[in-house]
This record gives sequence, C-alpha cells and structure tokens, in this order.
Amino acid sequence: MKATDLIDVLKMKKIVGSLDPDLNIGKISQDSRDIQSGDLFICIDGTQVDGHNYVETAVANGAGLIVAHRDIEKVAASVPVVYVPDTGKAMSLLANHYYAYPSEAMKVIGVTGTNGKTTVTYLVEAILKAMDKKTGLMGTIEMHIGDEVHKTKNTTPDSITMQKALHLMVEKETEYFTLELSSIALEMGRAWGLDLDVAIMTNLTHEHMEFHHTMEAYAEAKKLLFSQLGNGRKNGRTKAAVLNADDETIHSYRIATAAEVISYSVKDETADFFAADITYSRTQTRFDLVVNGERYPVVTNLVGLYNVSNTLAALAAVYAVGIPLEDATKAVASLAGVTGRLEIVPGASDIGVYVDFAHSPDAMEKVLSVVREFTQGRVISVFGGAGEREHEKRPIMARIGTELSDYVVLTTDDTGKEPQEQIIAMMLAGIEKDNYEYIENRKEAIQHAIAIAEPGDTVILLGRGHEADYNDRGRMIRLLDSEVAAEAIESRNERVS
Repeated sequence: MKATDLIDVLKMKKIVGSLDPDLNIGKISQDSRDIQSGDLFICIDGTQVDGHNYVETAVANGAGLIVAHRDIEKVAASVPVVYVPDTGKAMSLLANHYYAYPSEAMKVIGVTGTNGKTTVTYLVEAILKAMDKKTGLMGTIEMHIGDEVHKTKNTTPDSITMQKALHLMVEKETEYFTLELSSIALEMGRAWGLDLDVAIMTNLTHEHMEFHHTMEAYAEAKKLLFSQLGNGRKNGRTKAAVLNADDETIHSYRIATAAEVISYSVKDETADFFAADITYSRTQTRFDLVVNGERYPVVTNLVGLYNVSNTLAALAAVYAVGIPLEDATKAVASLAGVTGRLEIVPGASDIGVYVDFAHSPDAMEKVLSVVREFTQGRVISVFGGAGEREHEKRPIMARIGTELSDYVVLTTDDTGKEPQEQIIAMMLAGIEKDNYEYIENRKEAIQHAIAIAEPGDTVILLGRGHEADYNDRGRMIRLLDSEVAAEAIESRNERVS
C-alpha cells in the first residue's frame, strides 16, 4: 500500500521530512528488529519498552516511514516522520486500514470476563463447526483458522497482530470469528478497530489488581467492550450484548451499550436464556434451555454450574448471529472439553484426576464446589500462588482451598523473580485448618497427591491449566500438569495392581 494512502486515515497528523509519494509500505511494525526496507515503524510506549528509544535501529534496518508522538528528528535521520497525538490509537487505525478492515467481512463474537472466556469461545466455535461454518478463534491457549492451530503469546494480541491474523482468516473465507478480550487488552486499546457483532460478559471477580488497582477500574475496563459495540448496524445486521444476569455488572453494562441486550442466567427465570432442571455427573451436565417459554434439551461434556452459565452465553451468542436454537443446542455436545479447563486426565479407574486453570479466589471456589458434587471420597487439591502478581489474593485462595478440599498439597506456581518463601508465607497466613502439607517442587507435589489418593477420591490440580512454560525463579522449564499427572497415574496403577 502507498504510504500516502495509508496515512490518509489519520486526520490529526504532522508530516516532517520529505515523504516520497511513490513509497510503498511493505509492512507495519512496532518492533524495530522486524523492520526491513520500506517498512513503517510505529513508536509505541509499552509497559516495558518505549519504541521511541529504538528509532535508530529501525532506521538502520531500512524504515521508510516512522510514526511517533515525541520529537525524534535527531535520530530519524532522513526518514520522514508522521507525528500524531497517540501512537497506540494511530497503530490500530493504520493496521485496520492496511489489512482492509477484515473484521467487517466476518461475524465477530468477542468474550470478556474474569472467568470462562476460553470455554465460551471454544463452545461457540464447536457449535458453529457443527453447523459446517468456517470459523476462526483467538485466545489464551491458541489461535484457530479452520482446523489450523497457531500458538499465541497473549490472550488478546496487539492491533497489528490482530488485523494481520484476521486478514489471513478472510483470505481463507472464514465466516465467524470468536475471540477472548482481556481487561488489560481492552484498556490498552488492542480491540480498537474490531467491528464486533456480539459482545459477551461472563462475570467479574477479583483479578488483575496489579494492573487495574481497584475493582472499579477493572469493571470499567471490561465495560469498554460494550461501549465499543457502537450505535449502528454492521452490514445490515443489528448487534447484541450478551450479559450475565447473575452478575451485578449487568446493570451498568446494559446502560453502557446501545446494542440489544440478551440476558442469561442459571438463577433468574426471567432472563432471556435460562437453564432449568440441571443435573450433573462426573463427565456430563444436562439441562433445559428455556427461551420465550420454549424448552430445548442440552447435553454438555462440561461439568458444573459455572459451565452451564458458560454454555448459556455461547448459545445466546450464536443465536444472535443467526444460528437456530434447535441446531445450536444439539451441537453443544460436539465439544469434548477444553484443555486445562476441568480437563480429565485419563488412565485411573478408581480415582478422578483433573487439571484446571483456576487461579483466582472465585474460580477456585467454583471449581472445588463442582468437584465436590461428584466426588464420593476425598477432594485432594494441589495449588500454589503465582509470583509478581496480586499478593492480597494468596491467603484468600489458600483459605478457600483448605476449606473446600479434604486435603491440600500446597506447592509452587510461576514464581518469577519473587522469593517462594514470601509467596508461601502469605498463603499460610490465610489457612485456619490443618488439612495440608507443603511440597515446594510442583512435580513432586502432583506425584504425591495422586499417590495418596484412595478409591473414590478426586485429585484436582489448580492454577496452571494448559500452561507448559514454568517460571521457576527466573528459569524457564517445561512442566505441564496433565503430563506429570499422567505419569503419576501410571506409577500408581503399577503399584496398586
């Protein structure tokens, strides 16, 4: 794309230097190391790095144009500079324009909330795939383009990475795209430029206080998704906000959006989507979806009340984009499960072993309550506290874990550079019972928990879920809970046979 055509999307700009009208931009990047001849380099003030400090590298690598909001003329050499008030906002506008506004060509469903985002996106994808729709997905675990799987670094990527991925999806004729949108990403503007059809709110509980500092600020960050739905239609289609009637955010979020609201609930029969007659087993959940007085039987391979809520959110979203409820409810069962979300570790005939990503007080309480419902013997939980994150939730999680488990094996989580001794001391401060022990090595802790399990017991490994890159005091090692558990189950089977 011609540089002059590209920057035409920016209304407030000042061009310093001679901009060649024939300059063709090969790509846009905020990483100076990625710049090649003729590329556009955007100086972004990140949480860790300021791109204005890397202009010389970008110039040396052949940048043809630079976008900045601070004076860089001394280091920009002969490269023209476009000065803007906000490079983050400019990046989203430029990326969207460069990649030809790809979200406009698809039906887009965005999911935010403290817990449940990954599960809801996977449910939406599974339902649409069962309808033979061409789908894309982006989130915490990975990115999907049809059956292609790509690794992701963040729950929600920066706007350049986002628009590039969506452009690729459009090229592959993707019809529906669903993605997770974290509060941090929303506040940092990573969703700018996304033209959504549906926005979903799962719930709001204590999380990310190291970034937002207060629950009020956290709630406001999530609310941005709904205000960004806009006032108009998309390609002739009206938009929808899917809100959880069991969460107090519904009242302020309903006001924040101009879109039609579809409410869902596992408690309030007056909600638009309501789950009635819920029954559970160790591997399935059944309920009736009630919409406008009509009942639709639903069978899901996900267990627990919170997963009923997640299923309602997904069903409301696909209904909002035109999928008949008769088809959608039948398709729910096509999702076998979600990696690291109450994931069953197979191989044990007399005990249950599960892996879950729960790493907040609310998530831990919900998961342990679910496990209790189908456990005949003891609930044995294994968890730690992540380093360099919210200190205040550590004693709360430890208390919840010891209260809702029969036995707890405390261990490590990602420590980062924080001393493990400090982390475990904060956790122990919240414990009032004596039904626990501490094994610092996480692998040994998992092995021990499975070794002491008796017939009828359930072992639940909490906090890390799908994550395999384990930060042990700044040293990265591979440690996937499900793999360690599978080996421990095999050892246990050999011992008890």
